[in-house]
Amino acid sequence: MTKYILWIYIIVSIANLIAKVIPSEELNQYTKPLLMPLLMIYVYKLSVGKTTARILLLCIALLFSWLGDLALMYQTNKLYFMAGIGLFLIAQITYVIVLKKSMYQKPSFSLMKILPFLLYAALLFYVLLPAGDFTVPIIIYGLVIMIMAIMARLREGNTAHESYQLAFLGSLLFLVSDSILAFNSFHTPIPYAGLLVMSTYCAAQLLLVLGLLKHAE
Repeated sequence: MTKYILWIYIIVSIANLIAKVIPSEELNQYTKPLLMPLLMIYVYKLSVGKTTARILLLCIALLFSWLGDLALMYQTNKLYFMAGIGLFLIAQITYVIVLKKSMYQKPSFSLMKILPFLLYAALLFYVLLPAGDFTVPIIIYGLVIMIMAIMARLREGNTAHESYQLAFLGSLLFLVSDSILAFNSFHTPIPYAGLLVMSTYCAAQLLLVLGLLKHAE
């Protein structure tokens, strides 16, 4: 039964992507709010009787992602857009904590592992900034999502190999999704930006969940 939840998530994700292509705001409004709850149900089903603080934090990350999804459905409104950024900021901070807790021991510092992310952050900020009232939120959110991706990278050799691969790929796709959204919103409009943002976002959340669940306590 549990595996069917993932199939439903994939079907709903595809339906949401179709909504971006058609486009259909009605289909988007029906499908987008279902995405994160489906993943939360999946996590719950797999953790019945063995719920840990790590699992609860994963659900919190998904919950704030869902709230962020709802807020960004009205992103043409500046207040809702700012709220969406704030909600996803909480989700990303929670993911950082979950990733840190999903290691066998404290991660060791490795400049070679984190350097690509530092360079990417510098390039992204150089392209996007200044951005008026959004300058500070972009810097704060950008730094946090970079930390999330770095934390996922530092899990190599510190968790099950499959857990590392899935979660790291998920973190990279999350980074790509948010980068496209930011570039499209604050720099230059991108053709089919909504399709690109949601396809990478849906895959990112799924891979992060699958990867983190494969970490053995």
